[in-house]
Amino acid sequence: FFFPSLQRNKQVMSLFFDATLINADGSSASAPTITTGILFSSSWCPDCVPFVARLGEMYECLNEEEKKIEVVFVSSDRDASSMAAYMKAKHPDWLAVAYDDPIRNGLKRTFGCCAGSEAAALNVNPRKYGIPALVIVKPDGSIIKENGVPEVEGFQGGDELPSAWQ
Repeated sequence: FFFPSLQRNKQVMSLFFDATLINADGSSASAPTITTGILFSSSWCPDCVPFVARLGEMYECLNEEEKKIEVVFVSSDRDASSMAAYMKAKHPDWLAVAYDDPIRNGLKRTFGCCAGSEAAALNVNPRKYGIPALVIVKPDGSIIKENGVPEVEGFQGGDELPSAWQ
C-alpha cells in the first residue's frame, strides 16, 4: 500500500493527510472534509476536455446551495506550468495535488488511474482506468465508487449527489 500514513494509527486517516494540496493560484489548501472526486486528467488529453467541462457543470450545480462535493485534480500533465495553466483555465475552484508532490504519482499507482504514456514509468500495474478518471471517496479516503465517470456523463442537473456517490 502506498500510503503508510493511513496505517500509522489504528484510525483511518485522510487520504490527503501528507499531500501538498493547492488551489489554482498555487496557494496551499486544506484537505477536503466532504465527499471528494479524485480527478485524473491532463490538459493534452482530448477526452479530458469535454469530461472536465461536464464535471465543472456538475460541480457548480451540486454546490450551488451548500458544498456537497470537492474535486482534487491529479495531473498527468508533462510539467507544472501546463498543470497550472489547465487548472486556471478549466477548473479554477478545484484543488490539486501539487505537481512535485510524490503523492500525485502515488495516487495513480494506488487507484490504477493514469495516462497510458506514463503507466510503465510510474509502475502503475494494473492500470484500471486511463484518463479522464474519477474516483469518489469519503473524507477518510475510503472508496465510495471506483469509477465516477458514468454519473458525470449522465448528470441531468439538480443539487443532489448521485445515489452511487452516497
